[in-house]
Amino acid sequence: MERIDLSGTWILHVDSPLLGKAAIPCSIPGDTHSALLAAGLIPDPYYGQQELDVQFLNQEALVLERDFSVTTEQLRLGAPYLYFESIDTVAELYLNDERIALTENMFQTLTIDVAGKLKAGTNRLRILFTSAEKTAAERASLLPYPVPHSAYPVQSPHRNLVRKVQCHSGWDWGPCLMVSGIYGEAYLGFATPGRIDTLSARTLTKDGLHWELPVRITYTIPGYGLSAEKPAHDNPTAKSAPKSPNNYRLAMKLILRDPAGKPIVEQTTEHSLHGPGTHQFEALLSIQNPELWWPAGYGNQPLYTLEAAIRPLDTADEAAVQRPQGTTEPENPSTPGLQRALKRIGFRQFQVITEADEAGKSMTFRVNGRDIWAKGANWIPLDALPGRQTADRYRQLLQAMVQANMNMVRVWGGGQYERDIFYNLCDELGLLVWQDMMFSCSTYPATADFLESVRKEVRCQVLRLKEHPSIALWCGNNENVGALTWYPETRANRDRYIIDYDRLNEGVVGSTIRELDPDRTWWPSSPSAGPNDYSDNWHSDGRGDMHYWSVWHEGKPFEAYYEVTPRFCSEFGYQSFPSEETVASYCPPDQHNLTSPVMEHHQKNPRGNSIIIENFSRYFRFPEGFTNMLYLSQVQQALAIKTAVEYWRSRRPVCMGALYWQLNDCWPVASWSSIEYSGKWKLLHYAARRFFAPIALVSYIKDEKIQVHLINDTERPLSGKVSISLINFQGSPIQTWEVPISGAGEGSHPVWELDLKNLALPPNKAFLYGIFHIDEIPSQSCIPDPMEPDKNLSTVCFLAPPKQCGLETAQIQRQFMVAKNYSGETELILQLSTDKPAFYVSVDIPGLKGHWEDNMLTLLPGQRYSLRFIPQKGEPLPALDYCQKALQIRHLRETYR
Repeated sequence: MERIDLSGTWILHVDSPLLGKAAIPCSIPGDTHSALLAAGLIPDPYYGQQELDVQFLNQEALVLERDFSVTTEQLRLGAPYLYFESIDTVAELYLNDERIALTENMFQTLTIDVAGKLKAGTNRLRILFTSAEKTAAERASLLPYPVPHSAYPVQSPHRNLVRKVQCHSGWDWGPCLMVSGIYGEAYLGFATPGRIDTLSARTLTKDGLHWELPVRITYTIPGYGLSAEKPAHDNPTAKSAPKSPNNYRLAMKLILRDPAGKPIVEQTTEHSLHGPGTHQFEALLSIQNPELWWPAGYGNQPLYTLEAAIRPLDTADEAAVQRPQGTTEPENPSTPGLQRALKRIGFRQFQVITEADEAGKSMTFRVNGRDIWAKGANWIPLDALPGRQTADRYRQLLQAMVQANMNMVRVWGGGQYERDIFYNLCDELGLLVWQDMMFSCSTYPATADFLESVRKEVRCQVLRLKEHPSIALWCGNNENVGALTWYPETRANRDRYIIDYDRLNEGVVGSTIRELDPDRTWWPSSPSAGPNDYSDNWHSDGRGDMHYWSVWHEGKPFEAYYEVTPRFCSEFGYQSFPSEETVASYCPPDQHNLTSPVMEHHQKNPRGNSIIIENFSRYFRFPEGFTNMLYLSQVQQALAIKTAVEYWRSRRPVCMGALYWQLNDCWPVASWSSIEYSGKWKLLHYAARRFFAPIALVSYIKDEKIQVHLINDTERPLSGKVSISLINFQGSPIQTWEVPISGAGEGSHPVWELDLKNLALPPNKAFLYGIFHIDEIPSQSCIPDPMEPDKNLSTVCFLAPPKQCGLETAQIQRQFMVAKNYSGETELILQLSTDKPAFYVSVDIPGLKGHWEDNMLTLLPGQRYSLRFIPQKGEPLPALDYCQKALQIRHLRETYR
């Protein structure tokens, strides 16, 4: 497979009144904003309010150019073609000054036959990027009626009219940076005589033991040239007269390898093709009793590899085609005309169960016959500057999800179909993927050109991704059903916009997905009550998936989460500020005030700061100083999400999943994320590790009663006892209860209940502490050292708002230790103890890259707490003396006088 890699350094040409005329290096894959920033031509848009200083770039036309060499020998190979995984967005392509393509959709791959357009020696490729913002405005002016979309204070208008990452135009957590660039693979290939365009396989079984893999390969023998006058999309064989027909004889080999790389199935066949064009090969492989793929926390993630190799035959190859089964030498990459493709697959049975029941209609993800309680978060693009979306950062964030006991991630519809590395990691880590299609918070046009572009987009992405065992569901869009009621135009002409919605979502997106991937669930929208149901799933919790935003956007108290039991909640969230360390990366010290211009600029939700501050006074005594406000915002964010998740888990099986908004940030900002832009865990992410734990003890007050529940997501029945104590704020137990537990299987189990009026002390004089002493610990349970207080199996419940409670000033003792773990690795351990109860104890050492084993703790007198620091991969352990000097410990009582 001869290829010339076109990644690396290109030249970016700019010619603008504000930038002048320049030619600067640009790394590909990458984006033009990053190149301009690296060259010092624009300020850092992430610092201060400098996002505003680069808005002129939204209107600029830019040119990317590079030279590459082709040898005479390579030209003799014949049938050259250019391949681009993603070009963002509206661009004309020129090869040696001849226009070869126009592309207008960054979500389509681009394959361009360039036979007769190359020369031996140096060739020049130029890509002229037109402003996507200008293109969108021109399209809006030509439409017969408006197509409205949600707008934000800093935005690029009409973002719904170009097929580009929608949040590039600004969102209520992200900047407006209308970048251009080339992402993913870019190369010049040679098809001799053809190329493999797609390799796809289904994994089918009736009994879970005997599996069949119907395999389909599309193979193109070029012979048609692309017109330079029309857009080049995903069909490389279309516009002009074919070559003279030829006969081709090919050998196709399929090999299925087990997780260890051992070949277990092989099939070799011969095929005769007539003439150029796109051809399909089909085959059927069988396998007995493969290892099953499971979500994280439920089992292992064995991955098999399907290999396809196609090469032209000559007379000397006749015997090779007839080689006996079991001959599995890899094809020689230098074999003339050899084309290879690989897909990793997993064997699992998957269903989304929607059945009528007493509460309405269920929504449960069932894997290999087992119902999964889905635990996770929503994912937005890794960075607003695509050139910074590195493999290490993908791995760091997705591993952090598993470390917090999550098993599902939702790829939100206002971002991007993610890079291959994202889905590969989800396969490896056991993270189920709820995959939105890229439409969000908007109406969209239903013109013939737009629908055809989307059809090709969906076809491209589904064929690319559908073999991933991690992908659980295809979803049509994010909140576009709700958007039909958001705008004056849609309310005034309801039928017009519903028809347009249906043409796009059902007529194109849904029908294309069902055709290409009939084995997966197609879900029309999020939130949605289900197919052909336009119910209000922001407030109705009886069926489908729910987006519950009444606590944040409507200002209801955290206890409002007890008023709903979603069948599946795919969005809910609460904001916080990032850490002081992250704030310092974008805000100068003289603006460390929540209402300063910079702090307000890095709060994209119009009412965001007001809501955070309002809840300070709802639950807490008002914090003193900027640092305490940052800390307390993270405490109340964690408590908000904890309140929802613990209650909904206790309502299993009525509720069977919760994906909070949101996991990550695409720039440093106040937001709903649990992990800051830098990768630093917020307190919410530490809390998630506990409230998503496979075995958890939860407590809450509802209807004037304290309730304690035991949650078990494992298959092992649990036995032991739950000890519950009423403790005053000096740390003395006032009342105690013990409840035996016997054979508590998978599910939610009520343990204990008490009327508040039956407490020995007024609610503002004490708190509740419970711990589950388990007789035998299942291996799945992710439980830490049993010599320590078990943070996963304990629960703390304030009986009145903390602002009403007389918290004591605690003296927290701290000591660092360096010790060897069971693997012989050196670890940094922080030991904590206290003389009085201390709540929401947070430890931090600025500058360290990594996270603590746990955080946001309740410290009780007489107990010792050990916290292990886990460095990022490749980072050394920090020096002990630095840690001792830089350690910061905060807790609730220290936030006020």
